[in-house]
Amino acid sequence: MNPRERLTAAKGEIASEPRTAILVLGMHRSGTSALGALVAAHGATPPKHLLPGSLHNPKGHWESTPLTIADDHLLTAAASSWQDWLPLDRQWLQSPAAERFRPMMTAIIASEFGDAPLFFVKDPRICRFLPFIASILADLRIDPIAFLPVRNPLEVACSLQERDQMALPTAFMLWLRHVLEAEHHSRHMPRCILRHEDLLSDWRHQMDRAARETGIVWPVTSDHADAAIAEFLDKDLHHQRASVADLQNHPDATPLVRSAYAILRSMASEGDSQDLRDQLDRVRATFDESCDVVGKAVAAGNLAAKRLHGELGKGIVERDALADAQQALIRDRDSFMAERDALALGQDGLVAERSALARIRDDLVAERDAALASRRWRLTGPLRWVSSIRRR
Repeated sequence: MNPRERLTAAKGEIASEPRTAILVLGMHRSGTSALGALVAAHGATPPKHLLPGSLHNPKGHWESTPLTIADDHLLTAAASSWQDWLPLDRQWLQSPAAERFRPMMTAIIASEFGDAPLFFVKDPRICRFLPFIASILADLRIDPIAFLPVRNPLEVACSLQERDQMALPTAFMLWLRHVLEAEHHSRHMPRCILRHEDLLSDWRHQMDRAARETGIVWPVTSDHADAAIAEFLDKDLHHQRASVADLQNHPDATPLVRSAYAILRSMASEGDSQDLRDQLDRVRATFDESCDVVGKAVAAGNLAAKRLHGELGKGIVERDALADAQQALIRDRDSFMAERDALALGQDGLVAERSALARIRDDLVAERDAALASRRWRLTGPLRWVSSIRRR
């Protein structure tokens, strides 16, 4: 029994209605959230547990919180991260280590979307392992279609620089990795490539085109979706703006980045032709070859960085231990000084008391001497002598 049959059998029913998942496949900061809002407004079911909005995305991400967490864990297990522009090891994605994520992700999709006939999955991370996600949907007998939003990579890079302090060259390579993987591995799906600026300027036409090119029927028409979209889609949120000329003239934009963006723009406006796919294949092959060379240097650099980080961490621990010992010595010193001061105060008190007693003694001696020297003392001397004889 496959995972889909196990899930439906657990519910006591076998699903027969065709189901479709819209995969929003785009790079981070590429307008995927805006596209997610458009898809939701047209009646596709969103995830049950939405990732909350943030400072840089105040109107929400339209991502499943548990699925995003699982995607991050998968990348970590693959020795990667969302910031990694190197390709994932394809053999690893077919390994038992990757397969351990299948039951969890299958359960998350079932829980987040239930039996919805049309729903959407949006997380830029899945661009990196799209075949794995597609295989899970196949297990669940869910038909995937792909929406690929394309935004000027200079705008994306500047946005990542502002949000994550990411260097522009790194952001450009990250953009290139995401769009190339998403385009290549979605070729077997019904799909639509959409330019970000077109969505902002005429979303009705673009959503109608997306439905027409992928064969879906929106549960909610654009006219009825207008109010919900107006609440979310705000051109003022398009903070980073750059033209094609800006990208062409930017020193950090490599020829591969410029070429890939030009080809994807052509795919969005002219159609998805085999010639354009072949051009992107050449870009992808060149990029992968470069990554094979650069990746070794990056791996060596990362290893050295980890070693230095470990040594630095050890040094910090030793420094903190010395600081703790120093603080303990300071506390002991302060305690000793307090005891010394207390003893000094006690000694001063004893000296003062001794001086007072000495003064009393001197006063008594002086009184005695004065008495002995007095005339009365001399006159009563015989009487004191007689008294002493009688006592004997």
